[in-house]
Amino acid sequence: MKFLKTAVSTLLLAAMGLTFAGCEEEEVYNPVLNEADKIGAPELSVAEGAMVETSVDKIVLTYAKPVSLNSLVNITLNDAAVTATVNADDRRIVEVSVALDYATEYTLNVPERAVAAIGTSWFAPEVTLHFTTHERPVVATDYDASLINANATESAKAVYNMLLEQNGKKVLSGASAGDGNNNKFADWVSSHAGAYPALACYDFLHHKRSGENWIDYTDISAATAQWNAGGLVNYMWHWNVPTDEDAYNNKDWNRYAFYCENTEFDINNALTDGTWENQVILEDIDQIAGYLKLLQDAGIPVIWRPLHEAAGSHLYNNPWFWWGRGGVEATKTLWKLMYDRLVNQHGLNNLIWVWTAQWDAGFEAQMAEAYPGNEYVDIVGIDSYRNEGESEEAYIARLANSYVALNELVGGKKMVAVSECGYITELGKTLDKAPWAWFMLWNSNIDDNPTVDGFGNSTEWIKTVFESENVLNREGMPSLK
Repeated sequence: MKFLKTAVSTLLLAAMGLTFAGCEEEEVYNPVLNEADKIGAPELSVAEGAMVETSVDKIVLTYAKPVSLNSLVNITLNDAAVTATVNADDRRIVEVSVALDYATEYTLNVPERAVAAIGTSWFAPEVTLHFTTHERPVVATDYDASLINANATESAKAVYNMLLEQNGKKVLSGASAGDGNNNKFADWVSSHAGAYPALACYDFLHHKRSGENWIDYTDISAATAQWNAGGLVNYMWHWNVPTDEDAYNNKDWNRYAFYCENTEFDINNALTDGTWENQVILEDIDQIAGYLKLLQDAGIPVIWRPLHEAAGSHLYNNPWFWWGRGGVEATKTLWKLMYDRLVNQHGLNNLIWVWTAQWDAGFEAQMAEAYPGNEYVDIVGIDSYRNEGESEEAYIARLANSYVALNELVGGKKMVAVSECGYITELGKTLDKAPWAWFMLWNSNIDDNPTVDGFGNSTEWIKTVFESENVLNREGMPSLK
C-alpha cells in the first residue's frame, strides 16, 4: 500500500509541476526552490470586509503567474466546498463560484496547498477573505383583490377574502392526508394539538386506481366533513404517468411513476398534439376534473396546488418530477394548459390556484424564470423542510428569507403560504415580518400513535404551535357559507 500511495502522489504532483525527492526512509518534499518562481497572494475581486450584493456569483483571484488547482484540497465558503476553475484564456485567474444569501457573513478560504504555480515547486500562500451581504429588500404587499378566474364561485371568493382578511393577523394551521383519501393524519394532529387543522390537504396520487376497494376519489366524504366543520379543503397531485408507452397501452398501473428517475415520460412530447403522451395528460386532467366537479357541485371550494416543486433544486439543477424535467417553459405551458382545460372546458370555478415556487438562496432569477405569472396564479407557496443538523434559529431565518423572496417574486400582489413543511415553527410570532397565509404539516406514519412525528415534532410541540395566539385553527374559523 505504501508503494501505491507514493506512486499516486508522484503522479499528482508531476501533473501540477511539483516534485518529490526520494530518500531511503520516507518521501521528502524537494527543498530546492527557485526564488524567481515564487508565487505570491492574488488580487481579489472582493475586498476584505466588503458588503457584497447577492447577485455576485463568482469571486475572482488573479495571480501573478499561471496556476493550477490541487483537486485534493478544497476551497471553501463558510466551511463548505465550492467549485473553482482556472480561466481557460488566462491561467493566472481562478474563478470561485458562489451562491450568496442575504444578510449573511461569509468566509472564503483558499488553503495554502490549493493553488500552485505551473511548472514550479511553489504553492500560493493561503487566502482568507471575509465579507457580508446586504439585508434583503422588502416589497410592500398590495394583494390582488380578486381571484384570477372572473367566474369564480361565491364560496371560492369567500375563502380568498377570508385569507386576505386574516393575512398578517393569523396564520392558518394545516395538515396533509398522505396516500389515503381521508382525514386520518389531521385527526391524529387534532388529538394531540387540542385543535383541528384549519386546512386539510388531499392528494390525487392514486388517480388511476380510483374505484378500487382501498381508494376512491368519487368519495368526497373526507373533504365534505372538513368543509362542513368550517375548515378549508386543499388538493394537490403527485401525478403518476406511465413509465413507457407499453405501460399505457396495457393499463399497467404498477408501471406508473412521478419521479424522473422512474419514468421515461417526456413532458415536451406530452405537450405535442397527436402523441400518446399528449393523450395521457388530457385523459388524466379530464379524470381529475370529474372529481373536482363533484366538489364544486357540493359547494366546496378547493385550494388547488398542482405541479408542485417543479424545479426540484435549483442548487443542484435536478428537477425531481417529470413535469419539471423539460425545462421551465414546458412546465409553464402545462400549467396554462391545465388551467384552460379545467376552467374553460370543464367549467371548474371553485379552484383557488396555488403555485409552488422553488426557492434556494442565490437562485431568485431561476425561480422567477419558472413562475407562470400573476395572471395565472392566486397564491404562491414554498415547500420548506428543516435540513439535517440545521438549528431552529437557522431554519427560521431561512424561512424568513424565502418569504421575502417569494413576496418579491410576485411584486407583493399575492399571498404567500408554507404550502408544505416538516418541522413546524411558531410562524404566528413572525407575522409582522413574514405574514404567511398558512402552513401545512406533511404527514408521517402515525399508525402506532407516536409521541414524535417523522420530522421531529413532539406532540407537545405540535400542541404549543397550534395553541399560539396567532395561529388560526378550524375551531376559530369564520363562517364561509
